[in-house]
Amino acid sequence: MELISFILSYFITKDLSMMTAFICWPSEQALELQRSARVAGVRLTVVSELRHSAPMTTSGYFREAMLLDLNCPDTHFVLEKASRSRVLNKRHSWLLLHNSSAEPALVEETLYAYEILPDADVVWSSPNSLVDVYKTKPNQPLLQVQLGLSRNSSHQELLSLWGALPTAVTRRRDLRNVSLKGISVVTEPDNFKGWADLRNRQIDTFPKFTYPLMMLLAQDLHFRFDLRQVDFYGVSHNGSFDGLVGHLQRREAEVGLASLFMRHDRMQVADFFSETCVLACAFIFRQPSRSAVSNVFLAPFSAGVWGASACVAASAALLLVALRRLRQHTRASTDLQLFTLLEAVTFALGSMCQQGFHRTPPVTSVRLVMFSTLLTSLFVFTAYSAKIVAILQTPSTALQTIDDLVRSPMTIGVQDTTYRTVYFLESPEKSTQQLYRHKILPQGERAYHSVVDGIARVRTGFFAFQVEKSSGYDIIKQTFTEREKCSLSEIEAFKPPLVAVPMKKHSGYRELFASRLRWQREVGLMDRARHVWLVSRPRCEAAGTGFVSIGLIDVLPALQVLALGAIMSVVLLAGERGAHMLQRHTAHSTPAAY
Repeated sequence: MELISFILSYFITKDLSMMTAFICWPSEQALELQRSARVAGVRLTVVSELRHSAPMTTSGYFREAMLLDLNCPDTHFVLEKASRSRVLNKRHSWLLLHNSSAEPALVEETLYAYEILPDADVVWSSPNSLVDVYKTKPNQPLLQVQLGLSRNSSHQELLSLWGALPTAVTRRRDLRNVSLKGISVVTEPDNFKGWADLRNRQIDTFPKFTYPLMMLLAQDLHFRFDLRQVDFYGVSHNGSFDGLVGHLQRREAEVGLASLFMRHDRMQVADFFSETCVLACAFIFRQPSRSAVSNVFLAPFSAGVWGASACVAASAALLLVALRRLRQHTRASTDLQLFTLLEAVTFALGSMCQQGFHRTPPVTSVRLVMFSTLLTSLFVFTAYSAKIVAILQTPSTALQTIDDLVRSPMTIGVQDTTYRTVYFLESPEKSTQQLYRHKILPQGERAYHSVVDGIARVRTGFFAFQVEKSSGYDIIKQTFTEREKCSLSEIEAFKPPLVAVPMKKHSGYRELFASRLRWQREVGLMDRARHVWLVSRPRCEAAGTGFVSIGLIDVLPALQVLALGAIMSVVLLAGERGAHMLQRHTAHSTPAAY
C-alpha cells in the first residue's frame, strides 16, 4: 500500500491527473491502485498486456503520467514503442519502478537502447532512490542524476523537491559537446562569399541572419553542428518536400540553420521553435512626377483662385472699354481709340502673363487701371511661379493602393523566390489577385528578377518591384542618390507568414533550443543580429534641396498650347485668305453701275 501511496503522491505533486499504468500486478493490488486513484481524483488506465499495448501519441492537450513496472515481462515492448513514437518527452512523465538498487550499470543496460533525450521526464525508482535519467543524444551514455528521495518520501517532501528543482532546460543546458546534424540554405553558391559577408546582404539574407544565432546557441548549450548545405528552402511535391524541409521531413537532420516561413504545409512535417524576425514584403517604386499624372500648369491654383483671376482680368478689360466711351468726346479720345473691346481683352490677358501694352495713354484714370492690373498680376504670377517650382520638385501621391497600381501604366516586377507566386494566389484580397492576373501573369518569366536587377529598374524606369524590404533597402542605400530615396513609396500587397527556425518533428531538443533562443531575444542578441543583417528603410535627408532637371513631359502642356495656337492661327489665316479672295472675286464679278 505504501508503494501505491508513493505513486499517487509522485504524480499528484507534479499536477498530473491522467495516468496510464503498465503493470502486471495481482488483481487485488491493481484494484487497490484503481480505488486509490479514484479517491485522489486521478483518471487511471491500466494496461496489463504489455506486448499488445495501444499506440501512443506524442501530441495532446494535457500532460500525462506514465507508470511502468520494469519487473514485469515484455516491458521492452512498451519502451520501444514509446521511444519510436517519441512519447519519452516532456508531455509524458514516466516513473519506472524497479525492485533492485539503482546501480548505474543496471540503469544504463536497461535504458541504453531508447531515445530519452533532453526533453524527457523519466525517473528510475528503486526502493532507496529516485534517479532522473536522460541522454544528450541517441546512442550516447545515459546521464543519471540522484534526486535525493526514495519511495518512503512523504507527499510534502515530493512537493518541496519539485519546488526547489530547477527546470529541465536549466538542468540540461550542457550537451557534452555532442554533434548534431544541421542544414542550411545557400541559394546562390556562385555569389556566396561566407556567412559574415556584409557586402552582399541581399544574397541569402535569412540564412546569414540565422547562422550566428545558431552558432551562439551551440556555444551556450555546448554542442557542435555537423553542417550541410542545400540549394532550396523546401517546396512540397505531392506531400514530399525537397531542400531543407525535405531533410527534416526524412529525419536526416536535427535542425535548420535558416529562418523559414511558417507555412501550414511545412508545419505538417517539421516543427518551428523560435520566431526570429517579422518579414515584410512590399512593392517599392518611385512615385511618378506630378506632371506625369496631372497638368502642373493648372495645379498651382484652386478653382476659386483661377476664377478670381479671370474676374480681375475681365473687370480690367471692361473698365478700360467703359473709360474709353466716357472720354470719347474729349481731346484724349484719340489716344483711347486703341482700347477697343478686343484690345482691352488682349491687354488684360497680357498683363496676367506679365506683358505690358505698347502705348501709354495720357489719361490718368486709364493709367491707374493699367497699373493696378499689372501690379495685381505681378503678385499672382509670383505665387504661381513659386508653386510651379515646388510642384516640379515634389513627387506625386497618385499611387496609394494596389488598385492604383492595377490602373496605372506602371510595369510590375516580383523578386525571384521559392514562393514568388504562391502568396499572390493565396491572398484573400481581390485587388492583389487582380494585380497578379493583369500585371504579372501576362509577362511570364520576364516578371521575375533578382533583387539587384529589380531595384535597378525601379531607379531608372516607371517600375514597381515586389521585394523583401530589407534586401531591397540594402541595394537602395548603395545605388540611389539622396533625392531618389525621397521619391520612394511602398504598397503592401500581402502579409507573409511569420519567420522561424525549423527542426525535425518531435525533436528532443525543441524546448531546450526554444528557451535559449528566447533568452537571446530578451537580452538583445537577436535585435543586434537584425540590425546587422536586416537593413532599415533609407532616410530621406535631401528633401527640398538641390535641383530637379525639367523634362519634356513637364513642359508638355505648354507645348500643346503652343501647337494648338499655331494650328488655330494657320486655320484662321486660311479662312481669312479665303474670305478675302471671295470678296475680291465678288467685287470683280459685279457689273459697274452707270
